[in-house]
Amino acid sequence: MSMTVGGAKAVIEGVIIKTQKSIEREVSYLKELADDKATLSKIEQMQADGEPLPVNNPYGSFSEWRDAIEKEIRTGQNSLDRIDVQKAELMAFNYFVETAPEA
Repeated sequence: MSMTVGGAKAVIEGVIIKTQKSIEREVSYLKELADDKATLSKIEQMQADGEPLPVNNPYGSFSEWRDAIEKEIRTGQNSLDRIDVQKAELMAFNYFVETAPEA
């Protein structure tokens, strides 16, 4: 099945809106990543200082806690990497919509 340029533009315009909304979450991901890195630093400092785990801590050890935070950091970084790809895609989508002929 063949698609016209106009039909492709209509589809891509919908994708542009979704992609823009996804990119808007970048600030939240950056804040979460900064918080997670600060938490990791605090965990390492507490462990180095020989402090006990906080009473309300759901983890059984500093290692468990650190592993969970490191996983969150990787997840956050993956989300930011995905947003970089989406930014490039958005540039390509916008270029297509702006420059493709209306034939």
